[in-house]
Amino acid sequence: MGKARVLILGHSFIRSLRDHITSSQDHGYNAKLGISTPEYFCRWHGVGGRTIAKVVKYDLGAVKDFGPDIIILQLGSNDLVDSPALKVGSHLEDLVVLLHDHYKVDLICVCQTLRRSSSEVVFNKKVCLLTKYLKTVLEPIPYAFFWSHRGFWNTKSQFLSRDGVHLNGRGQHKLYRSMRGAVLKCLRLIDNSSVPVF
Repeated sequence: MGKARVLILGHSFIRSLRDHITSSQDHGYNAKLGISTPEYFCRWHGVGGRTIAKVVKYDLGAVKDFGPDIIILQLGSNDLVDSPALKVGSHLEDLVVLLHDHYKVDLICVCQTLRRSSSEVVFNKKVCLLTKYLKTVLEPIPYAFFWSHRGFWNTKSQFLSRDGVHLNGRGQHKLYRSMRGAVLKCLRLIDNSSVPVF
């Protein structure tokens, strides 16, 4: 494939990570996730409070305008507050199909919803159910896959801010590295494996 256009789409985690990259004094951070090639374009679109329904209602214009080959999707957290995990998973699956069939997106990466603090027992159980559901339903879809944000929980490190929902600086760094890995996998899957990285 020639040029690859990547849209990173989602809720406040995407907006916050983009802001973190922009404000950081660490030159290791950049909006292209450290992937250096003129053939790769990356755009971020994250809005606080976004549910799947709100993305469908308000944000598909951004998809149409940019015309991405790849979408990295970080959604589900806000939906899980009020809805069952299987319903959220079904709506995410519907969105994936819509992005491919109507907006001609070649590949959609659906990222894992992150758990909250240990006190959020009901929410975290929903996250586990959603993860299992998405792994199952996305597996046979040739233009989509599930991406696990590994290492957030089996560690002594603390990645959540005081509100128990959003990420602290250490969590932002880990999410940045995970998003970079997701994009690199997408680029390989669309036969763009010659992308140089640093």
